[in-house]
Amino acid sequence: MNINISSPRFYCKLILTSLLLLISTNSPAQYSGRLNALWVNSAPHVIKWDTITISIVAMIIILIIAYMGYRQRQFSNNQLQLKQNEINVQNQALQHLIADNDRLLDEKDWLLQEVHHRVKNNLQIVMSLLNTQSAFLKNNAALAAIRESQNRVQAIALIHQKLYSSSNVAYIDIAVYINELVNYLADSYNAHDRGIRFEQQIEPAKMDVTQAIPIGLMLNEAITNSIKYAFPNRRGFINISLGTIDDNNMMLNIADDGIGLPEDFDIKDASSLGMEMMKALSKQLDGNLKIEDNDGVVITFVFPAEKKFGNIDA
Repeated sequence: MNINISSPRFYCKLILTSLLLLISTNSPAQYSGRLNALWVNSAPHVIKWDTITISIVAMIIILIIAYMGYRQRQFSNNQLQLKQNEINVQNQALQHLIADNDRLLDEKDWLLQEVHHRVKNNLQIVMSLLNTQSAFLKNNAALAAIRESQNRVQAIALIHQKLYSSSNVAYIDIAVYINELVNYLADSYNAHDRGIRFEQQIEPAKMDVTQAIPIGLMLNEAITNSIKYAFPNRRGFINISLGTIDDNNMMLNIADDGIGLPEDFDIKDASSLGMEMMKALSKQLDGNLKIEDNDGVVITFVFPAEKKFGNIDA
């Protein structure tokens, strides 16, 4: 049987037991008779008084033990209360820290959104300036160069616009971005009116801005070149695909069914602005750029995926 010596009920039972023992051993009648017999027979009287003394001492000891147990329990309760108060104070401090941290994160997101908004507005101003400048030009080559510059600026501005309008200021939905960029370029060069159609196989994913901007610029150059040069006076299609090829790498592919590359084309010797940009951007992302002729131009760019690259729902 389990006995809880810290329970008040235990000490009450112990005291009652001692009192009953004392009463049963020394009732008033017995005590009076034994007191009268004291003068008759002293030896038995001494023995009885020893029993009384032992009972009283036992009861006193029990009372002392009960009191010490009560004090010990009171002390433990006080210590527990102090600990509980300390825990409550620490919990309140932690709640304040969490609230401050949430406030700082909200302020950070707001500031980042404001930065993206201002960058986007500044890029729009640059595009307006280029458009104004083109109104004073008569040279077709200069006009074409300004249009291409506008498209490059728009490829960057579109990313900042997506980040500004999204609740996530660090990543963009790359599939949505590529679709909007393709539509912008198609409208800019009247590709649909010329019978050029676009096919897209883009893995639904989010991409960091540091990767999205180079990818957007490379897409701008590749798609622009295909629209301008791949389909002289005929219809065609341009296929854009982006996805993971293993745990560490991704592949961007732009292919058309146009007239293909010139016979003497060598990517190492190509020195046009667009080609130089694509080579520079591939180095920026530590990727491998390959351009080949396969029933049209096929541009393949394999690059390491950022660790933060992942599914939109993740």
